[in-house]
Amino acid sequence: MKETVDQVTAAVDALAPELLDLLAESVQAQSVTGYEEPAIELYRDALTRFGWPVEVQLLADSPLSRDEKRVGRRANLVVRFPGRDRGPIVLNGHIDVVPPGDPADWMLSPFSGRVIDGCLYGRGAVDMKGGIASALLALRALDVCGIRPARDLRLELVIGEETTGVGTRLAISHEPGQAAAAVVLEPSGCRIVPISTGLQFFTVTVVGRSAHTSAPWRGVDAFEKLLTVRARLIEVACERSAQYGHGLFADVPTGIPFAIGQVSAGEYPASIPAVATMSGRIGLMPGEDPQVARTLLVEALESLGDEDPWFVDYPPSITWGNDGLMGWETPQDSEIVQVLVRAHEKLGLAPEFAGFTAGSDAAFYGGQGVPTVIFGPGDVTLAHSPNEHVLLSEVVDAAKALAIALAGAA
Repeated sequence: MKETVDQVTAAVDALAPELLDLLAESVQAQSVTGYEEPAIELYRDALTRFGWPVEVQLLADSPLSRDEKRVGRRANLVVRFPGRDRGPIVLNGHIDVVPPGDPADWMLSPFSGRVIDGCLYGRGAVDMKGGIASALLALRALDVCGIRPARDLRLELVIGEETTGVGTRLAISHEPGQAAAAVVLEPSGCRIVPISTGLQFFTVTVVGRSAHTSAPWRGVDAFEKLLTVRARLIEVACERSAQYGHGLFADVPTGIPFAIGQVSAGEYPASIPAVATMSGRIGLMPGEDPQVARTLLVEALESLGDEDPWFVDYPPSITWGNDGLMGWETPQDSEIVQVLVRAHEKLGLAPEFAGFTAGSDAAFYGGQGVPTVIFGPGDVTLAHSPNEHVLLSEVVDAAKALAIALAGAA
């Protein structure tokens, strides 16, 4: 086994320059969600160059395309690798990225792909083209070494994660049976993530009564009422957080965060707002039915009438921004967790564990009972931010752990 580990790690080191160049090119291939074609073409060419049979899953061919845009130009790429045992283990990475925002906020061009002090910069570097690079580097090393994976593998490079998760749902729809396990390549700082909480997006609308701002007492300020609603929902979220605890979320204030990301009120500076809205998310505990959280929010809104008569006649309304993204937990003694643990030990590293509070496509596997881990290079808090970057040494380290784990050498 030591010979295999040495062979694989040497191959990863030798192949790293080629794959890190591909990582830079993938960041430069602007693939804002819904417009992923540049990265699709780049990855398809690279996978074909590696001699791997590439399956193109067209979104236009699926009923899932109904609520999507530009369906005729969007597709997943899938590669299958036969293993010594039936699987399959899924390696899942999304190729779409969020918009870069104001270029003035960036130290470099948002899609530069440039390397400074060992870090590669650009939108998508950490979320999650760095993780994809680690997986490609690991698979390429196994291929070059002539090592057949311990289990069948399925590499999924998917679209649409940043919006609806349609790419992973499309990939799953193409499979006749459930995967044996899944590794989702989100940035985890090379820590093993066997647990992720879920989330439910929502929008609350509150109505008031407009009036001229010279006589605000003649109106009812919808924004003021919205703040009352917000305070009540925060109470509910705090009560939930107090009821949920897990050791892998001990380093954060709560594993099921509540947050408001968007607020809107009024139409004119000289008028009291007649309508106000806010949109946000509430965290879901692993395995929790999203309907439970929905019911709690609805009940909280209904209770507002007990304190403010306005809400009796004009109750706030709430709509749901998604179907709820399930939280999940994989036992730490499961095979997929343990092969990663042993891979770290073979590399002379102490395996570290963490929890995940961000939504990801892992929910479509872990939420359906598939043993799932999140594992990839980079700091997730750098995602969606200016100067997003990934440490290249972490990309290589993650590749070594993945290669050893997938080879069965651990």
